[in-house]
Amino acid sequence: MAGRIQGDGGLEIRSVQPFDLAQPGDLTLAAGRKTLEKIEDCPASAVIVPPGISSPRKTLLQVEHPKLAFARLLEHLSRTSFVAKGVSPLAAIGDGCRISPEVSIYPFSFLGDGVSVGNRVTIFPGACVGDGCELGDEVVLHPNVVLYPGIRLGNRVVIHSGSVIGADGFGYVFDGERHIKIPQTGTVIIEDDVEIGANSCVDRGTFGATVIEKGVKLDNHVHIAHNCRVGSNTVMVAQVGVSGSVNIGRNCIFAGHSGVVDHVTIGDDVRVMMKTGISKDVPAKSSVSGQPAMDHREAMRIQAIIRRLPEIYEELKELKKRMKDEG
Repeated sequence: MAGRIQGDGGLEIRSVQPFDLAQPGDLTLAAGRKTLEKIEDCPASAVIVPPGISSPRKTLLQVEHPKLAFARLLEHLSRTSFVAKGVSPLAAIGDGCRISPEVSIYPFSFLGDGVSVGNRVTIFPGACVGDGCELGDEVVLHPNVVLYPGIRLGNRVVIHSGSVIGADGFGYVFDGERHIKIPQTGTVIIEDDVEIGANSCVDRGTFGATVIEKGVKLDNHVHIAHNCRVGSNTVMVAQVGVSGSVNIGRNCIFAGHSGVVDHVTIGDDVRVMMKTGISKDVPAKSSVSGQPAMDHREAMRIQAIIRRLPEIYEELKELKKRMKDEG
């Protein structure tokens, strides 16, 4: 990422810190109006800023996308090299597993029969990998992750503690007396560079696969139901719930506590606002909010009217009284 230094280009930086915590020797970020106004008062030795920002006393790194530059620098400085610790004798390893030589499989983790494990994979204590699962290179399974049998993970997939991948989809048929379970015979495919937060669930397909495409990021407490497809680079914030057989496009953003009913198609580059309930197809490049979901601008107009309802009610009462008096 190209940038321009204004000030001391030979300045030594000790660490990258957020604006409110930065001290001398630190590099920090000022991207919003409030932080940009306080650059001179910040103790940090250098500040990442947008183009066109100047300072008479502070060393600045001017870049087109300050937040992205900050994230990449922080990632670079905090990255630790993988150290292969091998397979712990206290790990339970099933028959016929194919495990690459450069792995760290910790005590009290479990691998079923016929599991395939790529290079530089880390499996922490308490993680459970079912029979026939396939793990690509540089996968990280944090403590107490559960992969049901037959799950496929691509390269650089990270799954945080308590998440369950491949549990049965919620499928039942009522016969008049009781609910009959529909066998869930499919699987889950998670492509490269996906990260799944803690205590999230991705259910296996009834038939075929539930697919999480490359670069998807799921926050904590997200639920993806059976036979969904989540398009590449889509982001879902905490407590998003997606019902079965939903097709979600690329580069979408779902804010917290939003939800989608089953068999809905959502286009590319869609923005779903907090607590939105989607009940029908959403075209690409839309922004939706409300329950049920509608164009975000229309929803905001409706909310503005709702907030005025007490005032409108008083005006209506006054109008009715005046009409009665005049009649």
